Amino acid sequence: LFRTTGGGLAMRELDDEESAGIEIINKGGGGRQAQASISGLDSFKSSEKSSAQRFDGTFTIGSHDEEDNHVPTTAKGKDGDGDTPSLWSSRYSVERQLMAITGGLDSQHMLNKMDKLHASREKTKSARGLYRASADAMDGSGEDYVDYTRSYSLGVHLGGVWQWVKGTMWSDVSMNYDGTTQSLVRAEKARVKRRRILIGSVFMVVFLTVIGVLVKKGNTTVSPNDVNFYVLSDEPYDMSDLRQLTRDLERLPKDAEFVIHLGNANGNEQSQCEEYGFERAAAVLKECPVPMFVITGDKDWAACGSKRAAEDALKYWNNNLGQFDQNWDHNFDVHYQGEVVGNFAFLHKGVLFLSVNIVDTDTEPDEMTDRHERNVMWTKEQMNAYKQNQYRAVVIFGHSHPSDDQGEYFWPVIDQIKNLDKPVLYLHANKHGNYEIYTPFDEAKNFKAVQLEKQGREAPMKVTILDNDSDPFNVLRNKHT
Repeated sequence: LFRTTGGGLAMRELDDEESAGIEIINKGGGGRQAQASISGLDSFKSSEKSSAQRFDGTFTIGSHDEEDNHVPTTAKGKDGDGDTPSLWSSRYSVERQLMAITGGLDSQHMLNKMDKLHASREKTKSARGLYRASADAMDGSGEDYVDYTRSYSLGVHLGGVWQWVKGTMWSDVSMNYDGTTQSLVRAEKARVKRRRILIGSVFMVVFLTVIGVLVKKGNTTVSPNDVNFYVLSDEPYDMSDLRQLTRDLERLPKDAEFVIHLGNANGNEQSQCEEYGFERAAAVLKECPVPMFVITGDKDWAACGSKRAAEDALKYWNNNLGQFDQNWDHNFDVHYQGEVVGNFAFLHKGVLFLSVNIVDTDTEPDEMTDRHERNVMWTKEQMNAYKQNQYRAVVIFGHSHPSDDQGEYFWPVIDQIKNLDKPVLYLHANKHGNYEIYTPFDEAKNFKAVQLEKQGREAPMKVTILDNDSDPFNVLRNKHT
């Protein structure tokens, strides 16, 4: 076996004289491991080493290509094959070795079979252009050859499945069924295509999973008893926000059943506490496509300065924004408290909704105490107006956040809520900080509070009350459109 001048491999049989001049010399002894070397190779004829006729690997074995034109084909070898030069057909014949390897196929049949498998001649002129020096050189890895395209299983043979996936998806060289390599260019394209398909499939699975989680978490109504409503506060506060609020209301999602405004609808510095400011706010809020309920905020009346100014502003508010839901035709059975402006309540789909007039700004002590006491009476009255099996959750709307300043309302209400075997949610406007969901009272784990984002930063926030007794409250914040 020797390398030709053209870089290929060839073999020939040694005649008796040549083989007699070569011997194996064992060098060992003295405790050393025996080593073998070959001597006598220098006895080959110098004429063969420097022959003008170079055996460069270009030869014909029963087929003919353009590169064969310079090889003489008239000489007959010992085998009598007129198509094969005598130098190769006799002294360098590989027929017997090829037939032993392929199970009886001679070179003629083997090349015909390979040419059928590799019919495309765009990259190679014939099948012989795909010869490799050894099986290990096929992929450069030195691993034993595995015919991946034939390693499959329709049962539970996981090893075969893994071999198929490994070979078809991730193998750098694709093998056909008889062990020869396909066109490297086509194999690489196919491998890249399969890998892209696999990566794309994984991406789609992850993407659809995320979408499913988001839809489940915050958007679509999955039960007829789920309640979907939207909440905002402290708007409109200037002319630019007025235009943005108008767009937000016009583009309110179709699943909205009603909207709650948590106060300070007339918070603009110029129009605050003035009647025209409430008229302008009412005109904007009436653009809402679904019923809207509005409660009072401190800038609506309590922060107007004097007692007289606060009383006048509360009248303006009540004339324009009081019982605001009556501007729409709806089926909500709404109750209003006559003693406190802005308090309402209604039962809808097994959820009790009620509002209380609680603001951040302190008013006169007598007014605050009387208002808080009436708020407590209103809250307990509504929770006791229905049987326990008539409602599954309670939602309270207020402008101010829970604190010691409003303790006259929250302490007696919490005493009743903590013994109520139902979840309660308190929604309020932003006093300081950002959006937050929290549990304000340790002794009442079933009482959660949500503080809205600061005014104008977000579109109306969506709240869903799921038909779920354990954790029904789901909040979804929205960006401006």
